[in-house]
Amino acid sequence: MFIQILQIILVLGIFFPVKWLCWKATEVWQMPEFLSYKPWVCKKCLTFWTLAATYTTVGLILHAYITLVVGLLLTVLDTIATIIDQ
Repeated sequence: MFIQILQIILVLGIFFPVKWLCWKATEVWQMPEFLSYKPWVCKKCLTFWTLAATYTTVGLILHAYITLVVGLLLTVLDTIATIIDQ
């Protein structure tokens, strides 16, 4: 039970810093000229692909399948919410 709770905390511990870094990279810092195309300049695209890759990598390497599934679900729901908001 304790491991499952830690995996849920890991999901949130990954989600918020990555979301903040993607916002910072697209809105505050400007991407270099050679990266001036999607998904690098679109906050929605960059956030989705970065979070999907991070959760997949962490889930498979650490065998943390709860983190993998919940993280990908949170990523998809966040992207849907961003699309609806726009």
